[in-house]
Amino acid sequence: MQKSLIVIVVVAIVVVAGVVAAWQLTQVPSAEARKIKIGLVAGYQLAEGQDMDRAAKLAVKEINDAGGVYVSEWHTSVEIELVTINTENDSPDKSLGPVTQAVEEEQVDLLIGGYTSSGTLANQKVAIDNKVPYIITGASSSLVTRRGPQANYGNLPEGSELRVDDAEGMSYMFHYCTTTADYSATVVKFFAEEMKPLLDSTYEFDDARNLRLAILYRDDAFGKGVVADSKAIIEAENLPIDVVIERNYPTTATNFQTDLTAVKAANPDAVYVVDFIANTAEIIKEGQADVGLNTVYIAVECCEDPAFYTLLGEYGSEQLLESKFAPYAGPPYYLESIATYVTNYQAAYNTLPGMMGADTYDAFYIAADAIERAGTVDKAAVRDAIESCAMDQKLIITETGKIEFSTGTDYHEIAPVTFIEQLVWNTDVNECRSVIVYPATASGVGTLKQENFVLPTAYEPGSP
Repeated sequence: MQKSLIVIVVVAIVVVAGVVAAWQLTQVPSAEARKIKIGLVAGYQLAEGQDMDRAAKLAVKEINDAGGVYVSEWHTSVEIELVTINTENDSPDKSLGPVTQAVEEEQVDLLIGGYTSSGTLANQKVAIDNKVPYIITGASSSLVTRRGPQANYGNLPEGSELRVDDAEGMSYMFHYCTTTADYSATVVKFFAEEMKPLLDSTYEFDDARNLRLAILYRDDAFGKGVVADSKAIIEAENLPIDVVIERNYPTTATNFQTDLTAVKAANPDAVYVVDFIANTAEIIKEGQADVGLNTVYIAVECCEDPAFYTLLGEYGSEQLLESKFAPYAGPPYYLESIATYVTNYQAAYNTLPGMMGADTYDAFYIAADAIERAGTVDKAAVRDAIESCAMDQKLIITETGKIEFSTGTDYHEIAPVTFIEQLVWNTDVNECRSVIVYPATASGVGTLKQENFVLPTAYEPGSP
């Protein structure tokens, strides 16, 4: 009897699917049917922006080749049209104009991208004012979704120019990216749980001695956010870490010897470098080659890109990188979708992908899913569909295994899994490659750790 019931159910599902498919084929496409216009907000002068562009083109091609997006309101499937929004270096003064043109003149249906926190905080105002869904895949400042009343204005003081009173406009903002709090928590917990015990056993330090951490950061929303969140997490969780120096520099800086000399004088055990690809690589190189600061350097996930490994050269060996996407850590055994993406990306562009493109790639699938479920390109309906997203995770691993956006105080954010990689010089390719060293496991994926963390060969600890 049970087997018969199963057969009946299967037959019913097949019949219903066939009826739906046949019904769709008999529908006359609406005269309003057109391509869906999705704008990619990216700084094309930057390696990160170029990775985002390649990933976006790959996603759009895959979606269109698979038949496009079915829009029930139009009774037909349509293709996605990628609209390039070039913000050059993604600074506030370069990003506002292109986004304004895309929204007000080109009438894009949806925005994806954004890279620097300062640039995105500036250009997203156009999307807020015009109520255009914006899936932000780069800016890590939580303010991009928390600056409105839904999240108590991100605790910004009254009168701050960053506060946005338009609750409805803010509801169109979605953060498909790690926040400064997300990855700073992983970084400081690594130092407390992995590096401090290793220092204590290696140098016979007293257990009461705290790890001495220096933070060297670009003077913008991104850098300030990392410093504030790192210190808040250390205090809230009573971690055995002392921030012995926090040193900032202008976003226009290209030489860092003065800053690194000051950091060296503070005798740190490790240096948390908060910047993008080019400057982070330069800081790590200058610190070792010019200043003699032989310590542990840790970079932020936006540096997970082929350009970073090339710029670092051998200076990257045995240094650290926080990330949530590890194309350099060997075959990504935890998600088949990651392995497929790396293969397809390499085949299309003859290079490994970066992390910024991974977020962007996922976002195009999120957008396509939302529009199909909404059955329309009406912006309010698409916003509602993104908010109710429950897709299986794709390239970015999440704590639940699903792509879900929060509501409430942590407004429209995801819960990504982040980890620490250690770079290792590979003589076969004459570049560093990476292995995951922390944490051992993570919810939603199981085992993450590939090797144990080791202190760099030339490492010198801070003061006893």
